[in-house]
Amino acid sequence: MEKILILGLGNILFSDEGLGVHMAHYLQEKYRFEPAVDVLDGGTLAYQLMDHIALYDHVLIVDAALMSQTPGSIFAFRYEDAVKWGWHITAGAHEIEIVGVLTSLKLLGQLPDVQFIAMEPYDIVSTHIGLSPVVRDRMTALEQVIIEKLGSWGIQCIPVREVSFDRSDNDLLDIAPDKTGKENSHVFGASAQSRQGS
Repeated sequence: MEKILILGLGNILFSDEGLGVHMAHYLQEKYRFEPAVDVLDGGTLAYQLMDHIALYDHVLIVDAALMSQTPGSIFAFRYEDAVKWGWHITAGAHEIEIVGVLTSLKLLGQLPDVQFIAMEPYDIVSTHIGLSPVVRDRMTALEQVIIEKLGSWGIQCIPVREVSFDRSDNDLLDIAPDKTGKENSHVFGASAQSRQGS
């Protein structure tokens, strides 16, 4: 059975820069995936994720991307596209590094099928935990694009509870960087947990 990872990237301390992380937590809370899919809050990690990414057959990266389009616009592209564009669409330093990670994996012959689903952010400057209204209103559309992509990989996304993007500040603090300043990284899913415990 092919292993699939949904990887949410970003820094939630800078509003829409963290939309990929918000989406990772949202998907994990709302859905049961059949067959099982792992969901990873990668935060702003990059090279620390290298060995983990290599474990999968398909990786779907969710992040903010600067495409000079209307905020809330959604884009789907492949790793090869990011390399071709020179990754000038970066919304943060971790995007530059994640492409470097993927390129390193390609050189090692360990690169899985990697696809990006990204959204044009509205605000990546304000030090604010929470999405801008513009982006928050488009998160359901982003969710649907992700669900369709997973469906094309043979994954059923079965809702198990109601979840909102309108989180309280206390809820958001649960996924903020810890007191040492290091970004938290959370892996969800039975297959990820079994690997971590092995």
